[in-house]
Amino acid sequence: MTKPLLFILCCLFTTLGFSQIELQPNPSNINSGTFTFKYGEFGDYSIFDPFSNPNLYLYTGLQTDADPVTWDYNDGEFTLANLGQMIPLTYDNTLGYYVATFNPKTRQYIEAVSQNLVSVPNGIQVYDWYFLITTDDLSRQSADLKGSDYGFNAATLTVNDFLIGEDVIVLNGSLKFVKSGAYSIKVYDILGKLIQNDILTITGTVTYDLGLKRAGIYIVKLTLGQTTRTVKLLKH
Repeated sequence: MTKPLLFILCCLFTTLGFSQIELQPNPSNINSGTFTFKYGEFGDYSIFDPFSNPNLYLYTGLQTDADPVTWDYNDGEFTLANLGQMIPLTYDNTLGYYVATFNPKTRQYIEAVSQNLVSVPNGIQVYDWYFLITTDDLSRQSADLKGSDYGFNAATLTVNDFLIGEDVIVLNGSLKFVKSGAYSIKVYDILGKLIQNDILTITGTVTYDLGLKRAGIYIVKLTLGQTTRTVKLLKH
């Protein structure tokens, strides 16, 4: 799913960002545990002015493929009804700036393809974290911001790694399995419609033709035990 807001890469934030936003620990990645997100620690609120409405939230998303224009795991619809999915960004009177804490490894996100609320799958590669700051009435929001500009590093979620390059090879309209097991295979078209849902028991090395009738790009969701990985497949 394309993220719900206009994607803006503001190079200015790369040079100024650390005076406005700070992440701890820094550098961080998806396996770092709990983030502390600080905004306005040095009195610089030029990214987003909170003073007309000081009640702020973070909307977040994770990029898990090569396309930075989509947030593959995100906080869902940008609506008041969904405000509870976002992360409160609260002003700490003692510290004198805004603070939010969260753990991207254990938070639940809306998966772009299925639109289900899920934890980030074990073994998935997270290339970047994106976020924006908004008011509690969603009347104003910052530009889209990149976590990598503020100390977020790419990382693979390390529990029960699902090594797509070694266990499953993506071919033209088919999958080559080199690891035995019972796989759930769900295939979606580029619009996110489920077009195939199979259970396949693999013993040895097997090439499985998905039987796709049309050329194009498909999203394949593979589950083996407790491990799930979503990949893009090209049929030509």
